[in-house]
Amino acid sequence: MKPTVSAVITTYNYGRFLPPAIESVLAQTLRPDEIIVVDDGSTDDTAAIVARYADRGVRYVYKENGGGSSARNAGILAAKCELIAFLDGDDRWLPHKLERQIEQMVRHPHVGLVSGSEWQVDERGEHPYLVARQPLEAAHVYKRMLVENFIGNTSLALVRRSVFARVGTFDEKVPLGHDWDMWLRIAREYPVSVIEEPLIYYTRHSGSLSAGKLEQRYRSNREFHRRYIGQLPSVWQRIWILRAAQSMNLYYTAVGLADDRHSRMPAAGLALLALVMDPLYKTRLKLGLLLRTMVGAKMLGRISHTLRFKAI
Repeated sequence: MKPTVSAVITTYNYGRFLPPAIESVLAQTLRPDEIIVVDDGSTDDTAAIVARYADRGVRYVYKENGGGSSARNAGILAAKCELIAFLDGDDRWLPHKLERQIEQMVRHPHVGLVSGSEWQVDERGEHPYLVARQPLEAAHVYKRMLVENFIGNTSLALVRRSVFARVGTFDEKVPLGHDWDMWLRIAREYPVSVIEEPLIYYTRHSGSLSAGKLEQRYRSNREFHRRYIGQLPSVWQRIWILRAAQSMNLYYTAVGLADDRHSRMPAAGLALLALVMDPLYKTRLKLGLLLRTMVGAKMLGRISHTLRFKAI
């Protein structure tokens, strides 16, 4: 039998994004059994917008501002179904998102979390960029998850409600990366699954909670390394995984700086350090980033085009 599903949409002053977000949930080929919008203390027209969907079964929950983790925990508390699917108020689900994930949950009843690939778009929903993730049917990936968050953001996640009773809810004291912290706790106890096809449109814009906070995210990731990698029983495992994890932390920090003209040299240094620290994991990506930070994206594009032309 199909398990019941709660859709939890969290929002804070995202009134301009909410209609397409809610519509994307209502347009699912397999509709959720309940839709809850958790308003984390918005001061815009969020309440009025959600009220327009009340007759279509959308429930509104208001709380004082406490951050993304607090809003998701309020959604978990309000939800009544067996599965909980999260959606940030500025993102959108693709129509088959829930259907594909529920099929995976039914096929693998021991899986605690199902994620997938995504399209990243700008604020106008344009210039799509595919973030393709390696598919996983039902795998124990805790040690790999310690290296980087390959599950993605919360808008992708479908989680069994029973999982939260075992691993706890989102850590409201974590300023950034609370999704990775949660996925680590889930992966430590359950197999996880990743669907290859894109499931969401993830919106990149200046007002997003993760925008422009590279240093804070870097420090937050280091804290996760200390918290989780330090618990591994093997000294050699701790050394190997910490090196790989710090390499990827440097890599993603360099990615954030790569297109900033004023930060090109620091980005190049971080990209080089990421490659030197662990040259075996995602070598091609790290080499590409190093070249981009050294010569610039346009020049790298010209070089790549020339090499392809000569190869032909």
